[in-house]
Amino acid sequence: MNIKKLNEAIEVQKENMGDGLMATDIFSSSDGQPLVGWNSNPQACALFNRITQMLMKTLDGSAFPKLSGYYLMNLEGGHMVVVLPMGDYQWGMLIDTKKTQLGLLLNIAIPKMIESFEAARKG
Repeated sequence: MNIKKLNEAIEVQKENMGDGLMATDIFSSSDGQPLVGWNSNPQACALFNRITQMLMKTLDGSAFPKLSGYYLMNLEGGHMVVVLPMGDYQWGMLIDTKKTQLGLLLNIAIPKMIESFEAARKG
């Protein structure tokens, strides 16, 4: 994994999301430890790592389709958490929904995030 490119991916995300991005972390799926981030929150990384694991296990055990791409959590006060599980890593973010359009997030920011993450993965 190319950490420099991961940091560049965070910068692209910040540009795309502007003031609506409150925090973001790329963290390990094995232990929930953050690799890179902005306004990083290691406790949130550990929590969402566990939630992702439980969600995947429960979906599988319930004969539901597998998780694909990302999941969203709508929080109080106009905040949203988005988590993108990507194999050995996950990318989580906290968003101010009053400052970010959902269409921008889903159709522009997330695809660019995935593209930049894959570039970092390849080195």
